[in-house]
Amino acid sequence: MKAIIVILIIINLSIYQKANAVCKAYITDEWPDSRYTTQLISGDNVVTDNKTGLMWKRCIEGLSGADCMTGTESTHTWQQALAIPEALNVTGFAGFSDWRVPNIEELRSIAAINCYNPAINEVAFPNTASSRFWSSSPIAGFPSFAWIVVFYGGIDSYGYRGSVFRVRLVRSGQ
Repeated sequence: MKAIIVILIIINLSIYQKANAVCKAYITDEWPDSRYTTQLISGDNVVTDNKTGLMWKRCIEGLSGADCMTGTESTHTWQQALAIPEALNVTGFAGFSDWRVPNIEELRSIAAINCYNPAINEVAFPNTASSRFWSSSPIAGFPSFAWIVVFYGGIDSYGYRGSVFRVRLVRSGQ
């Protein structure tokens, strides 16, 4: 019995490891490389989604560099996640001071559901964990929960606001 529990824990943890995405050809790829424009602005890496007009920090919080391999990815409670842009906007990132945690619709828009592990365009958003990411959207009627996207399979779910998940910031495009 203990061996089965250990195996299940290992399997559960392994699905959140970084790996090359597996993409399915029978699902239309609405997230091709051409959808995104990557830029280095004032020394900071950003990605503009040409379909939605949103500008994203290329790396998740805690990571930096062109390949998002510098640093250590960080996790935060929902309240901590919502405070990240406030601090960032004081100094600005890529010359902008209007960064925020994306709402659930915005976060869903970069989840590439034709791929999994991770379900995201890895050229535009390298080194993205196949894990849970906070949105700024609370769940109506459930004050202890907020919407999240799980980038293992690109599905949305809910998270207890005291849990710690990853964060990727966004701003409205021009």
